[in-house]
Amino acid sequence: MQRFIAGRLIQSLLTLFIISLFVFGLVRLTGNPLDVMLPIDAPPDLRQRVGQQLGLDRPLHFQYLLFLRSLSHGDLGTSIRTRRPVTELLAQRLPNSLKLIGASIVLVLLIALPLGVIAATRKDSFWDVAARTLALLGQSIPTFWAGIILIAVFAVRLDLLPAGGDQGPQYLVLPTMTLGLFGFMLAGVVRLLRASMLEVLDSDYVKFARIKGVGELAVVWKHALKNALIPVITFVGFYFGILLAGTVVVETVFAWPGIGRLAYEAVQWRDYPVIQGVVLLVSGITLATNLLVDVLYGYLDPRIRYG
Repeated sequence: MQRFIAGRLIQSLLTLFIISLFVFGLVRLTGNPLDVMLPIDAPPDLRQRVGQQLGLDRPLHFQYLLFLRSLSHGDLGTSIRTRRPVTELLAQRLPNSLKLIGASIVLVLLIALPLGVIAATRKDSFWDVAARTLALLGQSIPTFWAGIILIAVFAVRLDLLPAGGDQGPQYLVLPTMTLGLFGFMLAGVVRLLRASMLEVLDSDYVKFARIKGVGELAVVWKHALKNALIPVITFVGFYFGILLAGTVVVETVFAWPGIGRLAYEAVQWRDYPVIQGVVLLVSGITLATNLLVDVLYGYLDPRIRYG
C-alpha cells in the first residue's frame, strides 16, 4: 500500500507539472490584461510602464521559470486586478465552494441511494421506471436554466428563498438544489447503483444469505449495498473534481462567492495568476480525491490488493 501511494504521489506531481505548463500557455492566448486594465487611448509609455511593473514584458519562458520557482515555495503569485496574493484569494473562496459541493453531494446521496436500491429491487416496475425517468430529467435540464427557473419560482414568485449571495444557511438552498439535482451526478449515481445492485443481488453469497433465512432488508441494505457502493464511490470521488470545476455556472447565477465565480472574474480581467492558481488548486484536489478513493477500495473490499 505504501509503494502504491508513493507511486501515485509521484504521478500526481508530474501531472500537476504538465497542467501548469498547459495552463500557463493557454491563459496567455486570451489576450493581454493591459487591454482590460487600461483605457483604449492609453499612451504607449504608460502601457510599457505598467507591463514592466506586472512583469509582462519578460519572455514567456522566463515568466514560466519564475512561476515554477514561486510555486515550489507555495507562492502562486499576486492577482493582477486586486494586487492581493492568489493564495489568500483561494483560501477565502475555497471554503464556500466546498460547502456548496458538500451540501450538493449529501443531497444527491440522500435521493439517489434509495432510488437506486428501489429501482434494482423492483426491476421493471413502476418505481424502477419512475426512478430512471427522474434521473434522466435531472440530467437533461441545463444547469444555468434550472438555476434561473428556481430563482424565478422560489425567490421571485413565492418569495421563500433569497436569489443570491451568502449571508446565511438559506442562501445555500437554491445553489445546492441546482448543482446537485440538475446535472449528471444524480443520474449517474442512480443508474450506476441500480446496475451494481442488480449484479450483486444475483451473486452467490446473496443467494446463500437468503437460503440461510436472512431477512430481505438485511440482505439488501447490509450485504448487497456495501459491495454495490464500490463503483458509486469511484464515481462520486471522480465527480467531486468535476463539481469543483463546474461550479462556475452555478456560482455566477447565484452570486455565490466561491472558486467558480473567482475563476469567472479572473477570465474576464485576464488575471493570469488567479486563473493559474484556480486550475492548479482544482487539479490538486481532484488528484487527491482520486487517490483517496483508490485507498478506500481496500477497506470496502478486502479482495482488492495493490501491487
